[in-house]
Amino acid sequence: MASLFLKLLLLITTMLLGTVNSQLDRTTYQLMTEDELEWLWMMSGTEEGSNGIDRRSLYRKHIRYYISYGALSANRIPCPPRSGRSYYTPDCFKARKAVNPYTRGCSRITRCRRFTNLHA
Repeated sequence: MASLFLKLLLLITTMLLGTVNSQLDRTTYQLMTEDELEWLWMMSGTEEGSNGIDRRSLYRKHIRYYISYGALSANRIPCPPRSGRSYYTPDCFKARKAVNPYTRGCSRITRCRRFTNLHA
């Protein structure tokens, strides 16, 4: 009788641990859909704006972003040199034309057009 109880307890524990792990992975890496947000909003009761914070923001799930080891290596700039594109802009490899020097700050490190003819 005791061995049957232990086997049953082990089976239930294993099933519960699998459920907990899958819920943890799901909440860590995904955003909630609109339907899930509505359901959670309805389940939270009628507490509205007592502290000025939107209750839905409390149910958002986290997304993790990582930096690669290649991006952390020394002497590496994200955009090709002398391309005329600022490497402070996101996705500089996808940009088709040079950065307009009149709409941003100009310095030697960003290779602004004003400085290209200094050494000629």
